[in-house]
Amino acid sequence: MKTKLLLARLAKFLDADRRAQLAQVDSIEEVLDKLEEKEQKLTLKLEAESDPEKRDKLEMKLAVCQAQCKKGVQIIEELLGKKNESEV
Repeated sequence: MKTKLLLARLAKFLDADRRAQLAQVDSIEEVLDKLEEKEQKLTLKLEAESDPEKRDKLEMKLAVCQAQCKKGVQIIEELLGKKNESEV
């Protein structure tokens, strides 16, 4: 095979990896948006709730949402970091 053809195939392969990473980032961002909406709703419910047991459950759900958001942001940073390192 000619060198140009091999380089073209290699570039196509590397671009596919970047596109897959960007697609992952997009889908994680969508989930994060939904989690943030849920977090806001839970906060409003928590402010309005007076029953201690229900407040505890809402606080637990809120903590889970916050933890998942944090994990999602870390994953996005890792994916974008890997992408930026490969471009350098």
